[in-house]
Amino acid sequence: MIRYLSVIALCSLLNACGNGPILMLPGGELQGTVVDQPVSDWSFLEAQFVHLETDPNEPYSVELNYIVREGQLFIDPAEGKVWLDNLRANPNARVRFGEMIYPVRATLVGQPGELDGFGSDRFIYRLDYRTP
Repeated sequence: MIRYLSVIALCSLLNACGNGPILMLPGGELQGTVVDQPVSDWSFLEAQFVHLETDPNEPYSVELNYIVREGQLFIDPAEGKVWLDNLRANPNARVRFGEMIYPVRATLVGQPGELDGFGSDRFIYRLDYRTP
């Protein structure tokens, strides 16, 4: 009985959160309000994590850390991640902060060990706003 209730509780939690990621579990298409105003300075961000959605044909979303430097938004994926493979195949993605979704394009700006302040085993991608 406890196992049954746990499964129901988990399903309810997953449903309540939409199709986005939950902690370490990947999700699908992000739900929220799409921002159609260009963003050139990401310094306003205060969230601890970003939700990143890749592969518009089969949306795949994850929760991860991000870095804002001089107003630009960066992520630093490690090799072997599904979403990194997705970005390499199609750099158009979406990010969600709170309920706001921003269409972005990922641009590789650094190989592992090239940029100070990022892990020596990490690729560095800048995420730039793109028109939806």
